[in-house]
Amino acid sequence: MKVFSNLPRALVCCLVTALAVLGAVRLDFRQPFIGYGLGGAFLLFLAARQGRVRTAIVSGLGVAFAFAIVWRRFEDLPALLVQIMGALGLSSLLVLGCLVAWRGRAREAGAYRAMLPAAALTFMILAAMYSLNMASLLRATTLDVYTYGFDGCLGFQPSFELGRITYGHPWVFLVVKMSYEAIVIAMAAIYAGYMRRRETPIWELIEMLFAPAIVGYLFFSVFPVCGPRYVFASFPDAYLPHSVMPRLILHRVPVPAMFPRNGVPSLHMTWALLIWLNTRGLPRWARAAALVLVLATAFDTLGTGEHYLFDLIAALPFTLCMQACLVRTVRFGHRERWLPALVGALLFLTWLAIGRYGFSWMVTSRLLTGSLVAASSFASVFWATRLPALIPEMEDHRESSELHTLAAAAAR
Repeated sequence: MKVFSNLPRALVCCLVTALAVLGAVRLDFRQPFIGYGLGGAFLLFLAARQGRVRTAIVSGLGVAFAFAIVWRRFEDLPALLVQIMGALGLSSLLVLGCLVAWRGRAREAGAYRAMLPAAALTFMILAAMYSLNMASLLRATTLDVYTYGFDGCLGFQPSFELGRITYGHPWVFLVVKMSYEAIVIAMAAIYAGYMRRRETPIWELIEMLFAPAIVGYLFFSVFPVCGPRYVFASFPDAYLPHSVMPRLILHRVPVPAMFPRNGVPSLHMTWALLIWLNTRGLPRWARAAALVLVLATAFDTLGTGEHYLFDLIAALPFTLCMQACLVRTVRFGHRERWLPALVGALLFLTWLAIGRYGFSWMVTSRLLTGSLVAASSFASVFWATRLPALIPEMEDHRESSELHTLAAAAAR
């Protein structure tokens, strides 16, 4: 009888194993979103503290998967790192899935707490990667010339200037490329930081990363942009000087569907900002690392030619809006939530309108353009840092304990 009672569990374990093997064979682990998306599962496995034996098993399976993946196709160091992380993540999902299926959720609470968010993050990243192609199919032309024109109104082209540094030094390009692609690992890292503070999966954190992607992809069809490296053959060597900007003719640019429409806004910048904003309950070193991530992402997105400065400027109020909408410690009807959400949305839509129709005004004065950028950016970041905590686990526990002590003393 015991053999038959274990049969469904064994079948589920076989199914999980078959899916893992199929993923190792079929998925292109050179794609950063695939490799790092799966690699996040390895971070969650480590955060769940499953012990040395299980860690050794996951590592051994990861090495086997990595050998099989890399043996089929090897390109360069960034791709190798992506492939290794993907292999470790795949082995983590395999072991976690089999543990929960065989021993049950109650006996494997730690594995269950890591497995569900790891699977959700993997699904989110894979869906995000393939939805970029949908935006390309919906929009055959892009507004790259409009965003190029806006950046030029500042007196220079930030993406071209930083691109010269990136593409002019191979080692810098290597570091920047790996940093740009590793944003997915940072997503898993922030979840790992809070995972042990709740006995059940923290779906609010998954929502924090997933919701901006859905909303952002909708706007990719409203204001489609590919990035200067895909549109301008001169990138990053030369750009039009500010003196000729008034004569720039704005027009839509036909871009092959193989190039993703990844703006406006820049989701890379949005995710980096959200990660930073929500490290408030973590140690200081984690908050400092998140701030470095924001600065590095700003450099990476411009230096690689994936984005214009306009994309990043629009991402700031977009982030304010999304963070305010996703807060769970205060009701949405409270002024602390709905007002910043409304202001962030209005600022974001205003930037889209300026990018589409405001070039004739912006080109008249670099001071006007710079002042609008500075005011909008400062207001968005300042307000976002003062929003209520996303979830109770992010609140300042020291402050809460002090308030609790004062309340108890007052009650006496």
